[in-house]
Amino acid sequence: MKFSVFLMAILVSGLVFMSIANFDIVHAESSITKPAIPEFTVQIVAYPYDVPTTYSIDPYTGQEITHQGYHVENKSIQVRIKNQPFTPYWIIDSDSGTNMSVVLHYNVWVKGRFSENWNNVYSLSDGLPTQSSGEYTIFSLPINYPSGSQVDFKVAAMAGYVHRPIDPASGWPIWRFTGEESWSNIQTITIGANSVEVPEQSQVNPNETSVPNQQLDAQSGIGWIEIGLFAALGVIATLLIVVIALVRKKSSSKSDVKN
Repeated sequence: MKFSVFLMAILVSGLVFMSIANFDIVHAESSITKPAIPEFTVQIVAYPYDVPTTYSIDPYTGQEITHQGYHVENKSIQVRIKNQPFTPYWIIDSDSGTNMSVVLHYNVWVKGRFSENWNNVYSLSDGLPTQSSGEYTIFSLPINYPSGSQVDFKVAAMAGYVHRPIDPASGWPIWRFTGEESWSNIQTITIGANSVEVPEQSQVNPNETSVPNQQLDAQSGIGWIEIGLFAALGVIATLLIVVIALVRKKSSSKSDVKN
C-alpha cells in the first residue's frame, strides 16, 4: 500500500510537470504574429487659447499693476495612427525562460527631408508606447524645427516585448525588443504651412486617445509557468501528507493488534 501510493504521487507529479512544459511548446517565440502595416496621418494642429488680462496691487506702493493678456497658438505635430485588432498574450522568452507578455507597440521615426538619417522618437529604455483602447493612437510632438523645414515621418508597428538580456560580449544587460515589426509609408510635412485649428470642444474624444492600456499585469513576473510550479508543489505536498497519514494509520493498526 505504501509503495502504491508513493508510485501514484510520482506519476501525478510527472503529469503535472509535463503539462507545465507544454506551455513552452505552445507559446514559442516564433508564434509572434507580424502586425499589419500601420496607417497614419501627420499634421500640424493648433489648440489656441487666450490668457486674459489680470490686475494686482503693488504691495509697497499700493498702485494697480496691469498684466496684459496675450494669445497662445499652442501648435504641435500630431501623429494619428489607426489602431488594428490585437489581443495581448503570454509567451516564454527562449533565452531566459521568463514569462513575457506580447503587446502591440508603436514608434515614430523622424528625419529631415534631405537627410538619410532617421531618429526614433521613443527609446527602448524609456519604454515604447502601446496601442490605445480607442479607434486611434495619437502622439503630440513638439515643433522643434525652423519655419520652412520639411520633415519626414514613418511609423513602426511592433508586436512583441521589451526586455534586458545579458550581452554575452560585455556581460552587461542591454535593452532589446523581441518580436515582429511592420513599417508604414513615409509622409512629409512642411513647418510653417497652414495648421488645423482644433475646436475646444473636440479636444477630448473617446475614440482618440494616446493613453496606453494594453499591457498585461506586467511584462515579466509570475506567469503561468510559475503558477503551474506552485500547483505541482501543492499536489506533491498533499500526496506526501496522505502517504504519511496512511503509514501512521497502518503502524497504529499493528500496535492495536499486538496489544
